[in-house]
Amino acid sequence: MAVEKFPALFEMGFEDPNDVDRYTTRIEGDVDILKVYHRRHQGEWMTKSKKYKFKRLHKKLRVNEGLTAYRDTTESSPFFLKAIAELDQLVAGDKSTKAKKEDILEEIDHLNKVVARKIEDLRRQIEEL
Repeated sequence: MAVEKFPALFEMGFEDPNDVDRYTTRIEGDVDILKVYHRRHQGEWMTKSKKYKFKRLHKKLRVNEGLTAYRDTTESSPFFLKAIAELDQLVAGDKSTKAKKEDILEEIDHLNKVVARKIEDLRRQIEEL
C-alpha cells in the first residue's frame, strides 16, 4: 500500500486500497459512520464490508451576532474528512453517473427487503402476544 498516498486509510488498517469498491456514510447521533465495501474476489460468495465510527466534534456557535445564546452544533472530525477524501480518490474514477444510479437503486431494493423482513418480524411478535 502506498502509505504516502493514503495515510489515513493506512492508519485505519487498509492493506490494499485498490480493493475498495465503494463506501457509504451516515450520521447516527453524534457519530459519523463510514462503511467501506471491498471488491469480491473469485470464490467469495458475498462482498466484504467494514464499518468505522468517528465521533463528531461539538461546537458552540454564536447565534444572531451574539444577541442571543450560543447554539450547540456538531461537525465531522478532520480524520473522517481526510479518510473520505482518500476514498474519493480511489472510487472517483470508477463510477459513472449510470453506475451511481444503479448503486442507489440497489440500495433502495436492499432497504425495502430489510424493512419488509422487520415488519414481518414485528407482526409475528404481535401474533404471539
